[in-house]
Amino acid sequence: MTLFENTASFLSVEFEHLLTSVVISIPNWKWLFIFLGFSFLYLVRRFLMNGLKYLKQTQKHIVEKNIFLRHFYALEIEASLSLIILSLCAMVLVENLDLTLNLEKYLLIFCKLFLTYNAIHIIYLAAEAFGFVMQSWSTKSSSHIDDQLAPLATKTLKVLIVIVGGLIGLQNFGVNVTALLAGLGIGGVALAFAAQDTVSNVFGTITILLDSPFKLGDRIKILDVEGTIEEVGFRSTRIRTFYNSVITLPNSVVAKEKIDNLTARENTFRFRAVLGFSYASTQAQIQKFSEHLRYYLKQEPSVDQQRVTVHLTDFAESSMSFLISFHYKLNDPGLETITNENYLFQIYKIAADQKLQFAFPTRTLLVENKRLIE
Repeated sequence: MTLFENTASFLSVEFEHLLTSVVISIPNWKWLFIFLGFSFLYLVRRFLMNGLKYLKQTQKHIVEKNIFLRHFYALEIEASLSLIILSLCAMVLVENLDLTLNLEKYLLIFCKLFLTYNAIHIIYLAAEAFGFVMQSWSTKSSSHIDDQLAPLATKTLKVLIVIVGGLIGLQNFGVNVTALLAGLGIGGVALAFAAQDTVSNVFGTITILLDSPFKLGDRIKILDVEGTIEEVGFRSTRIRTFYNSVITLPNSVVAKEKIDNLTARENTFRFRAVLGFSYASTQAQIQKFSEHLRYYLKQEPSVDQQRVTVHLTDFAESSMSFLISFHYKLNDPGLETITNENYLFQIYKIAADQKLQFAFPTRTLLVENKRLIE
């Protein structure tokens, strides 16, 4: 007795024959069931996503009390959760259709791929939410090292989730993970030689975190790079320059090079300028310029009076070198350039009042005119 014997009264012989015809080892009615089943599951997925979104909105007053759930619910979790449920339903549907072994095998593999990927993705999103929690904890802590450890720990956790999830997925697909790891162990020696730079960068990262020569947001100068620390990663450190570009330095280089932390000046900045006055300037002019400039700097409350240098320092080829150096307090580091400009304008005004001329490179050529005597 076939499935369609009881329905012969309302199915034509041609349509029954079409449904019972075998295509690729299974009858057409099973292909129809597969198509309708997966189409129904697609509609169910839309219903599940809308239901999960509605559930997230209705539970806001409960979720707000939990930091992790608040960040986790803020992410797009409904897509992965709905696909996990549908993958399980699809596996049940395929196993109950009595398909050929090969077709059932490939459809189950397809469903398992969806299930594995979305399971890893939802755990990955949970790690991202945990990273937000760690960042909120680090902002409340007085230690600066927490601000750098939080994003690094989050990235490490995400990498571990992808690796472990991938291995578990391979195990579910019948791959011998133990043999695979043993094979990787045999090639570990060659891998270690190839990964020397990576290992040195990892140890450089540990050194930076333990020694803490800077923190996120600090303005530093290392080698020929000057800028603001934007991120300390697992392998490298990113520095935002004053040209608004990002320079990436390996942590092995950062750990061994000399680091000038400009933020550690405690809002104290240095002004330094070397002026070149023309040799036409007189001693009285230069002395008066020096006296007036010292008097001006003494009237400035932000200038550190213990570290003021205003002296004639050298007789250069084309000018008399005059050194001006002092330190001043400034609450807003962003105003350093403007403040230096104001000091330069004031220095120029004092020099102009004394009628001092700034020198520029010159060369005097003396020509002797000798009369030839025959």
